[in-house]
Amino acid sequence: MKALALAILCLVGMAVSAAAADPDTLVDTARHAFDEGRFLEAAALARRSATPEGYAFAARAELVHADFIAPREARLTSILRAEEDARTAISLAPDLAEGHLQLAIALGLRGRVEGRMTAHFEGYADEARAHLDYVVAREPDNPWVHALLGGWHLEISEEGGSLGRTLYGAGIERGVAEYERALSLSKNDLVIGYQCALQLAALDDETYRARAQALLEDLAVPEPPTALQRMTLERIDDLRAALESGDRQRISQVVLRQKGEAMDEPPKPVRPRHSIRPPIGLPR
Repeated sequence: MKALALAILCLVGMAVSAAAADPDTLVDTARHAFDEGRFLEAAALARRSATPEGYAFAARAELVHADFIAPREARLTSILRAEEDARTAISLAPDLAEGHLQLAIALGLRGRVEGRMTAHFEGYADEARAHLDYVVAREPDNPWVHALLGGWHLEISEEGGSLGRTLYGAGIERGVAEYERALSLSKNDLVIGYQCALQLAALDDETYRARAQALLEDLAVPEPPTALQRMTLERIDDLRAALESGDRQRISQVVLRQKGEAMDEPPKPVRPRHSIRPPIGLPR
């Protein structure tokens, strides 16, 4: 009887181990950990699945950890790990949109951490745009690719000015239009709406900052929010308060902090007020 009981226990243990190693189970468990805010655990679990979807999700979890939680000196490590995961996902499944999207995000965050000059000479913007173009050609109704294209256009327009727009073909109106498309495809998405408002606030233009403030006011709060949504809400409150203050220096500081841009570069000066004719669409 004792031998029989031991055999049954071994079989049960083998079944539990097999279930734990099942790729779909691992990714589902990773998503649960992600929603609860255990991002590094989520990344490790998703990575263990050794599937394209798992590696893409691992990249997402690492990037959220890098953007919201990691101390400044550890951000680049997480970003590089996410970049590797995204490239692995693409190598295993070139048509998987999520791998391309996460790689574009990783390259954007890497550029922010390493600085504008490094990003330019390493070609991060060009590579990110190539991955986004790949996805939008295949999934034109994917809201995230339009949101990321919007961020690509607005960030280059804000960082590089007219020279950057000329070199990369970026444009403010195109960026706003891409965000409008993203929001129309994913109504009231908290993260997309916040990212759009942050990019508009970074433009240092009174009209766009007013529109950023209106956009933040229109966002719906999920109930109950996930850990990522809660952290996003905290940033929204911080950004909204800065915009309401009308203090340009405070707004610039909040934008810089929330973007996590490289600190070894000289701070961008507060430019004289200028007027950019805004396209129609986003809240005014």
